Amino acid sequence: MKRFSGKSVLITGASGGLGQQLAQDFAKEGAKVALNYASSRDRAEETAARIVEAGGEAITCRANIARSKEVDAMVHRIVELFGRIDILVNNAGLSIDAAFLDMREQDWDRVIDVNLKGPFLVSQAVGRRMVAAQSGRIVNISATSAVVARAGNANYAASKAGLNMLTQSMALELGPSVNVNTVALGFVDSDLVRELFSPAEIAQASDSVPLKRLTTYEETSEFVLMLASDAAAFVTGQTIPFDGGRVMR
Repeated sequence: MKRFSGKSVLITGASGGLGQQLAQDFAKEGAKVALNYASSRDRAEETAARIVEAGGEAITCRANIARSKEVDAMVHRIVELFGRIDILVNNAGLSIDAAFLDMREQDWDRVIDVNLKGPFLVSQAVGRRMVAAQSGRIVNISATSAVVARAGNANYAASKAGLNMLTQSMALELGPSVNVNTVALGFVDSDLVRELFSPAEIAQASDSVPLKRLTTYEETSEFVLMLASDAAAFVTGQTIPFDGGRVMR
């Protein structure tokens, strides 16, 4: 029996990167997958098509997660098609770096909208249905930037610190039937990281952790799946670093 047979999962920001990996891995484990995207329609549909070709079930859902009407319409459509939403992964994220004194108000707002307001709205819409069904798992994707500051990252760090506390509030109020946890990522070996950071910075990041390497989308996805599974049924309200031990230093 596959871990998520008969379950349905909504993944925000599922058109690429970790979201794409999560969608494929949940589908391999038997879940019906709803891939949310904001603008990258082609990549989301390509991933959904691969899942269907492999014998799985997947749909794509365009929605700006910072707009409540679009979120409500998306959740309604998924429930109409899948019957319910058993698992929510708040994966969508945005980073717009700038020095604190130079950061534009609109860039602050955009990052907070996607990284904090979005998870609030989607979790609220899905959480109501999970509480009514007396069952559900919510996994938020945060970052170690929430506890280890770096220059030029104020909006992102603040949004992720807020998400960590939102996790605790949600766990308190949605329990006992809904588990809510957060995975705080360090550096992931990815095209995005290689675009944002120089080879020297990446080498320094690898050297700064006890395991002396970056993580991968594949092993990160596996950890998220574990938190969404029955193996983590007694875990809630936690922000768990997935960073090779970086924050303990």
